[in-house]
Amino acid sequence: MKEVIICVALCMFMNGKLVEHTYQSSMAECLKNKRIAERTQPERVQFACGKDVKAEVEYIEEEGQTAGRIRILKVLKHDYTDGNYDSGSRY
Repeated sequence: MKEVIICVALCMFMNGKLVEHTYQSSMAECLKNKRIAERTQPERVQFACGKDVKAEVEYIEEEGQTAGRIRILKVLKHDYTDGNYDSGSRY
């Protein structure tokens, strides 16, 4: 089932462009996962936690041992100017 929601997302930027986004249940979880990602990725990749991200999401049902989760299909609106990462961003 697809739905548009406002959420927190961990966003990955490469060359100033948003290339990947992952739903996070809270800002605390996002900041924790951002720190982990920054330790394991090349320096040319930048991460930021976006709050109030308007996104089209899909709810994935729980099956067997797989936990139900929310997957971002498309970011419709985010806080970054002109789709570019602002290195002065607080998050």
